Amino acid sequence: MSVSGNLKTMLPGDLLQWLSLGQKTGTLMVSNKGTQKKIFFSNGRVISSASNDPREYLGQFLMSHGYITEEELMKAMEVQQQSGILLGKILVMIDVINEEDLQRLMRLKAEEEIYDIFLWNEGDFQFIDDELPQMEMIPLRVDVTGLIMEGTRRVDEWNRIHTLIAHEALVPTMVKEIPPEELEDDAQRTVINAIDGRRSLAELVLESRSSSFNVASTVYHFTREGYVKLNDPTVMAVKAPEEIAPFEDSSDDDEILSLIARAQHSLRNREYEKAQRLLKAAENLDPSHMRVRNAIKGAESAILADLRGQGLHDSKVPRVSRALEEITQMNFTPNEGFMLSRINGQWDLGSLIKISPIREPDAMLIFYKLWRDGIIALD
Repeated sequence: MSVSGNLKTMLPGDLLQWLSLGQKTGTLMVSNKGTQKKIFFSNGRVISSASNDPREYLGQFLMSHGYITEEELMKAMEVQQQSGILLGKILVMIDVINEEDLQRLMRLKAEEEIYDIFLWNEGDFQFIDDELPQMEMIPLRVDVTGLIMEGTRRVDEWNRIHTLIAHEALVPTMVKEIPPEELEDDAQRTVINAIDGRRSLAELVLESRSSSFNVASTVYHFTREGYVKLNDPTVMAVKAPEEIAPFEDSSDDDEILSLIARAQHSLRNREYEKAQRLLKAAENLDPSHMRVRNAIKGAESAILADLRGQGLHDSKVPRVSRALEEITQMNFTPNEGFMLSRINGQWDLGSLIKISPIREPDAMLIFYKLWRDGIIALD
């Protein structure tokens, strides 16, 4: 039996409680704007989870807690590709992490993936009875009551955080050194170590491989304690691009269909960024609109195929072709800056994408833009 609905009519806490009290076994799928999470239940308890958000992959999570480096993740993923063994087991085999720590972090990872759902303003869910993945999973036992309590607490904390942190363009700067005993865990330590007075909150999320909530919560706490100050580099509101301005005297559905049509026209002209902006505008109007979902999925497939047809293959090795002094004067988005900083003339495109917390279509578009603008060359 399958049950489905929307998170606006059934809040995450109510949904999890219903599954727990009903001692349900099966898979809960929750989706929002292209992000899909799966939570696996056995007799009302969470036994595992999965997410298509690269920021929530195991390798990224272990990096956020200081257990592995990018180089170690790269080597482990190469072994995984050749052997098909689960990444966690490979990391245990090569003594990067022990079994006990892996189990603990897997549970923590599952919990963090679920807590994030509590902060979604909208989303769709579907629960399928008695359906569990055939693939091998590291078994977990996560208490649902504890998840609900912590998820609800985070909603309240998120509202408090927003009174100080209005947007992710703010740049935190260390005012004084934080005593080691003030840092609660490795994830918090990773965020603090990434603060350099130049990175915005959005860039800290990428650099630390942590969630937006954990970064904002850490910065909020130490700002209140006087260890960090926040600078706002924005001087004026950015006017919305004219091509995605809303139409007057038209229904949302008409506007969505028009935005999709204009996005498809842009795709045909290889105006990839413009197509993405138009589809993003359509998604903001109605994230659950089937035509929007299909258009985004189709556009991403078409863009990837076209970019590879132009020569951006996974095996190509990028190298920076501009002088460092020139690059430092350029303006890059957080995602562009992150990918550019990982180019070392040795790792190929496929490897760089694997170790990054950025989705493949977005990462490939970044490399395309850098290549098109002559900032990188491909060998």
